[in-house]
Amino acid sequence: MTGTQREVALVALLDDVIAVAGATDDLQEAAHATLSAVCEVAGWSLGHLCVPADGEAFVSAGIWVGPIEDFPMLREIAETTRFPPGVGVVGQVAATGQPVWSCDLTADPLAVRVLRGRDPGVRAAFAFPVLAVDGVAAVLQFFSERVMARDEALLRVMATVGHQLGRVADRRTVHQAVRTSQSRLRQMIDASVEAFISMDAAGHITEWNAAATHMFGRSHEQVLGRLVHETIVPERYRAADQAGRARFLATGRSKVLGRRLELAGVRSDGSEFPIEIVVWTTRENGGEWAFHAFVHDITERRQAEQALRQAYEAEQATVARLRELDAAKDAFVATVSHELRTPLTTLAGYLELLGDSEVGPLNAQQQRMVEAGTRSASRLQNLVEDLLAVNTLTAGELVVDAAPVAVRQAVEEAVRTVGAQARSSGHTVEVRVDAGVQTVVADRELLVRAIGALLSNAVKYSPAGTSVTAHASSQGAQAVIAVADHGVGIDADELPRVFERFYRARYAHEHAIQGVGLGLWLTRTIAEAHGGTVTAASTPGEGSVFTLYLPTAGNGQDAGERRTSDGGGDHCRTVTVRLPTGQGGPADG
Repeated sequence: MTGTQREVALVALLDDVIAVAGATDDLQEAAHATLSAVCEVAGWSLGHLCVPADGEAFVSAGIWVGPIEDFPMLREIAETTRFPPGVGVVGQVAATGQPVWSCDLTADPLAVRVLRGRDPGVRAAFAFPVLAVDGVAAVLQFFSERVMARDEALLRVMATVGHQLGRVADRRTVHQAVRTSQSRLRQMIDASVEAFISMDAAGHITEWNAAATHMFGRSHEQVLGRLVHETIVPERYRAADQAGRARFLATGRSKVLGRRLELAGVRSDGSEFPIEIVVWTTRENGGEWAFHAFVHDITERRQAEQALRQAYEAEQATVARLRELDAAKDAFVATVSHELRTPLTTLAGYLELLGDSEVGPLNAQQQRMVEAGTRSASRLQNLVEDLLAVNTLTAGELVVDAAPVAVRQAVEEAVRTVGAQARSSGHTVEVRVDAGVQTVVADRELLVRAIGALLSNAVKYSPAGTSVTAHASSQGAQAVIAVADHGVGIDADELPRVFERFYRARYAHEHAIQGVGLGLWLTRTIAEAHGGTVTAASTPGEGSVFTLYLPTAGNGQDAGERRTSDGGGDHCRTVTVRLPTGQGGPADG
């Protein structure tokens, strides 16, 4: 064969290999065709394919071209030897990624280590790599029975052939990755707790996972190829389902694709159940549209929602009933308190007349009995007034008949209200009013009640015979009324709670001190209704100081949200103070 003929033959060989590489994804098939063409065109006796094994070594793929049965030793050596990188001709190609030519294997150091004195029956050999993206994918090896000089033209062509075959390996790798990914995706979808359904453009079911089988009661074999709207859609919605799919195919627009919708599904037995579904589309092979859907059975969620609604309705009914009972309780307390007020006032009046000897002198025993009755009547009167106040404040409003009130007069009147209590326990009440103490705009009765509650509390928690002090002073735009005692005091952990409704300190329970825990709460409520505050300071074992702060005249109109109407003059008005949320509610006690 002349040089020109050989070059033409090599170009034809390259064209054949390119054609084979473009027509198959099977590397071994393409390699076998290449081995045959090279042996035929270049005149080599044998062709052999080696492929990667586990790890980095290459081994025989068992693919030969030529009369290998005439070379049993070569076959044995090739098919029983592992070629790590750098070992033998094959290992050298794998290590370098370059073609290797051996003119005489029996004299080549690369081959001697592999042959180990054995005669393979061949002399010359060359090998070239199949180069893929991730490295050497295979090695094609050729043998001749005679010594042959290095053929650079053939090696150049084989280098190009190796790259073309590498494309086959790359495509195979990509296809395997795609198949693996598809298999993994299919496994994930089949293992999903959500039902997955795919349909072609006409609505025929093409995919149906295990969750769909469980949800709709139909197996994959039963539904494959069936129209989806005839399989899982209630009859009344089927026309709309078909129309929506047809509209999308015609216009490319849809109001439901990609949105979560709550619809109804139908099982194999015809029963309907609520579902949540999201549908999307893809272009499949050939450009045809395909529809896919994830479906979630929301029966349990609907049942939970229904249970919540029923629980809420029951709760609302309970709340309404409790409000009715609370209103009935308030009405009862108000009625009983008003009914008790009149006879108690009469009883207190007659006891006062007896105590003042208006009906004649009393002996010592009679005097003690009258004083005991007077104290009990006073205690009952205070309790009735407290109950009426609580009943009023529970409604959330406190009516304040505001008018200018002299602080001294209010303090002195409060002292008189606790006079009998103080005298019976041997207490003295000292009143000090600083010069310049201004008047306050207040409800006189409520203000006296607030100060009286502080004085009564001081008397109850002070040793008999000690003094209680009521000191009125000015502090900027405020009138300050401080009630101090020399009693047992209040522990630090209890002090923040003393103004809570019905709260009573441990000392009160342990020593059975009379009271229901309303006095200080009423004082705080009255103070805040007038735009003021009340504070408590105490040292256990030494006594306590409760201080009432009230705006002086002209400064008390900002408190609360007030509705004002004239009350018979420029200096008198009736004010309704809306108490803050919870001010009079059960949470305060």
